[in-house]
Amino acid sequence: MLASFKYPSVEGHFAKLLKKLLIGFIAIGFLMLVVFGFKSWQDENREMQANLAIQAGFAAKSSQAVFDNIGSSMELLGELLKDMDVVHHPEITRIALNDFKENHPEIVAIELISPDGKVFLSTLGQSGGKMLDFATIPDYLLAFRFDLNNTYSYNIGPNQFGMGLDQWHFPFRHTVEDKDGNPLFVIQGDVLIESAGLLWSDLPLPDGSRVGLIRNNDGYIQLRWPVQLAEAAAYNTQSGPLIRAIRATPGKITGTYQGISAIDGVDRLGAYVHLPNANMSAFVSVPRRLVLARWWEHNYPVLLSFIGYLIVLVVIAYRLMLREQQHTGELLAQSRKDPLTGLPNRIAADEALESEISRARRSKSHSALLYLDIDKFKDVNDKLGHACGDHLLEQVASRIAAVLRNEDMLARLGGDEFLILLPNSNAEKASTLAQRIVNIFGAPFTGDNQEIMVSTSIGICMFPDNGLDNRALLQNADAAMYEAKRQGGNCFAFYQEELGEHIRQRLQLQRDFQRALACHEFELYYQPLVDMADGKIVGAEALVRWNDPVLGVRSPAEFIPFAEDSGWILPLGEWVLKTACQQSKCWAAKGYDIYMAVNLSTRQFQDQELLQKISLALSEAGLCPSKLELEITESASMLDPEASIQVMNKLKALGMRIAIDDFGTGYSSLSYLKRIPADIIKIDRSFVSGIQNDPDDAAIVRTIMALAASMDKQCLAEGIETTEHFEMLRNLGCHFGQGYWLSRPVVAQAFEQLLAGPQGYLRQFSNVALVA
Repeated sequence: MLASFKYPSVEGHFAKLLKKLLIGFIAIGFLMLVVFGFKSWQDENREMQANLAIQAGFAAKSSQAVFDNIGSSMELLGELLKDMDVVHHPEITRIALNDFKENHPEIVAIELISPDGKVFLSTLGQSGGKMLDFATIPDYLLAFRFDLNNTYSYNIGPNQFGMGLDQWHFPFRHTVEDKDGNPLFVIQGDVLIESAGLLWSDLPLPDGSRVGLIRNNDGYIQLRWPVQLAEAAAYNTQSGPLIRAIRATPGKITGTYQGISAIDGVDRLGAYVHLPNANMSAFVSVPRRLVLARWWEHNYPVLLSFIGYLIVLVVIAYRLMLREQQHTGELLAQSRKDPLTGLPNRIAADEALESEISRARRSKSHSALLYLDIDKFKDVNDKLGHACGDHLLEQVASRIAAVLRNEDMLARLGGDEFLILLPNSNAEKASTLAQRIVNIFGAPFTGDNQEIMVSTSIGICMFPDNGLDNRALLQNADAAMYEAKRQGGNCFAFYQEELGEHIRQRLQLQRDFQRALACHEFELYYQPLVDMADGKIVGAEALVRWNDPVLGVRSPAEFIPFAEDSGWILPLGEWVLKTACQQSKCWAAKGYDIYMAVNLSTRQFQDQELLQKISLALSEAGLCPSKLELEITESASMLDPEASIQVMNKLKALGMRIAIDDFGTGYSSLSYLKRIPADIIKIDRSFVSGIQNDPDDAAIVRTIMALAASMDKQCLAEGIETTEHFEMLRNLGCHFGQGYWLSRPVVAQAFEQLLAGPQGYLRQFSNVALVA
């Protein structure tokens, strides 16, 4: 048996449902996880932005407080210096400037600048030394003049490097005016950007945070803490997310922003708050990764728990699905296994053949198909019982499997039919194997404590020579097997093209026959059975005819063998029996005292329900059993003489007549013949046709009549076609006859006209035919 044959993987309904539920549950769970994660991420962002807004508010207040303090102090200093007439006596104010610087450590230098931008006193220079002239620096002079006319009590300039200091710093200016509001001079304090720590070092900020001041009008970063001097050069006009947010909502005091920082290139989340008395905004930002870390810290228990539960449920569902698939696979394997022999069954064979055809087509190789059955297996079942027949099938399967290769497949299609698939095989290999199988049937099998001798018939077809699909290959292999049977069995035959035509005709006949049964195309004809002593009609033999609406009347020789071979004879025979009984009852009701003869085929005679079917037909028609004669062929009765005698005794016990048909053509044993409870022995037409000219036929007829007389049985001669046949048989003492010379088979109405003739006679014996 094909060691590599595997049943296809098929998911059962429950497994498919579980799979859909599993996929749906995973999808829903993943969606819920995404929704939860997204919502919690948004919540974490909002919470962080709210905290950052609070921190930015603190930064704004502390910055504003420092600036206001410096501004107030400068305003007082300005009044003091104005009273000291600092414009005309600058050096006398140096002590006051130094005291002011000491009181404000964030200021590293103080300059007094005239309205035209010239420094006339600075804590950086010595008395009498050369002073800076900012008027020569256009960018500075532009900002200076703008602040000079500003209405704020103090102004803060952009960051700068140099200008008397080799450090990054920004100018903090206060303009001192005369009593008419005209500027007298400007007090400028230089604030180091490193002093930002004095403003915000106490804020509770997480690692990676940045806090600072940005100028609203030009986007300059004024201060940033923690300060990295390497970044100071970046304290210029910004175009990042912070300034874009500020400019997008100019009237908004506080807001949030997010994006890639233009200074350090880090993705940041931040908030800003405008300073009330300076055109600046305090901002606080944190890296987005910090938000992610906090989000994970706050939510990982829930997320991991959810994922854990999801994994557990998925594992449970997956295991259930695997168990269901395994169970489905077991059921599938059982549905594709023959319960008696353990071989693949027809379904599995079809699948394997389909797979092999695909493989052979891809590889452009040949394969062989062997279709075999056991010759006369039905006799084993009928004589020895089904248990013995089953045991025989098991032995057959075992013997055939023993001579196959691992890659070959042996399957039982049903009954006694087996199929062998030979991958990568040719006609020579197939015929060699077929002969080996025929040979292994030569040894006896065992059953019911006795030896059983059976043979096999094998049909062989090749792929792709004899078919390109399952149906064609199986059909052609079956046709070849029947050819082997036609040759006598115990052999093998290859498929030939003419067998294909034969099988097509057979299939068409099968379709036509089934239609005929369904559409009532069959009709009974009746041939008179005549008493040869006086010519009186004593009975009628029911003969079936087929009125095909397309082909006309079809010969019984065409469809009766097919019906017998295919089993369709059983429903046809049952219809014949019922119709004949009803017609006989109809004639009896009209006063015609004749019996009805009905032929039983071999398969009908072996039918286990024969007695019930006959009893039912008699009962439904209301016909007396003595008016029914059952004709059984000699060959059928001799298939199993003992069983035949038992059946005929039961039929006789019911009151029916028994006739042995075609007597002389079989191989009856005289010992059995004398035990058969037959009333009539019918002499076959093959002997009657030659009785006049062939001495052997005449001798056989005389012998049969003598034998019947010795057993107290009557004879009926078939096939009387001439006056000479009739006269000779009557002179030999034959009791009854039938044939075309007496009357052809006719329909019921015509037969009734014969019965209505003068006393039901067909002929007078003055050698003049009288039509009844």
